[in-house]
Amino acid sequence: MRLPPDVTDITEHFLSLIDESAPGLVTGLYLRGSLGFGEYFEGRSDVDFTAVLSARPGTSQLDALAAAHEAVHEKRPLPHFDGFHLVGADLREPPDRCPDLPCMFEGAFRQAGRLDVNPVSWHELASQGITIRGPRLTAAEVWTDSAALRAYSHGNLTSYWAAVVEQLRRRPTEAATPEAAAWCVLGVSRLHHVLATGSMTSKSAAGRYALTAFKPRWQPIVREALRARERPHESSVYDHDRGGRGRDTTAFTAMVIKAGLALGA
Repeated sequence: MRLPPDVTDITEHFLSLIDESAPGLVTGLYLRGSLGFGEYFEGRSDVDFTAVLSARPGTSQLDALAAAHEAVHEKRPLPHFDGFHLVGADLREPPDRCPDLPCMFEGAFRQAGRLDVNPVSWHELASQGITIRGPRLTAAEVWTDSAALRAYSHGNLTSYWAAVVEQLRRRPTEAATPEAAAWCVLGVSRLHHVLATGSMTSKSAAGRYALTAFKPRWQPIVREALRARERPHESSVYDHDRGGRGRDTTAFTAMVIKAGLALGA
């Protein structure tokens, strides 16, 4: 796909800064997430990256990475340029063997973390990663395992998303927002798609999958989630029933968790 101008600006600015402060450190830069599926919604999509380094960074290289990311974020706070930095050998092994990595998340740089260090990221890089710098990645260079992807997706429902449902129930005002509908409805639908079909998909495509995968009673909240993600300035069927949007978001999320878990890891 042709990259949106703001994505090109962010990646070029980051590479120019890090090449100046730490020449030769970043040998590869790849984009994954929604962009890899051909989806990007200005003002709402993030730019998820994986940077391949020539070697494990020392103190000076970590400082250079932090400074480069800080400068990029200062110039363009949105979209978030989120991701991790590893060496090429890490991609040839399962992510759970990968050490903690320098990460960037929503404007904050961490010298060691595990943001997105999981089978989903590895599979995205192998199948639809976008190459900004370096050789094109394929399944021959990146570890993938369909059973591990299913197990991770199944586990994500029981860990992260089960906790989200409890938060939605405790905080009905937050559950009633369009943003909660988009995040939760499309998020759990993506995981159900993996468990039901064995393949990954984008958030919007997961919403369209959900329109037919689940009973018709859920179509209003699924369409609301798609509207909030793709066309947030359009009117909503929940404009006069915010509480109903919150209840439907919570109920749909809980239903899909149960349905996904029933499919097995």
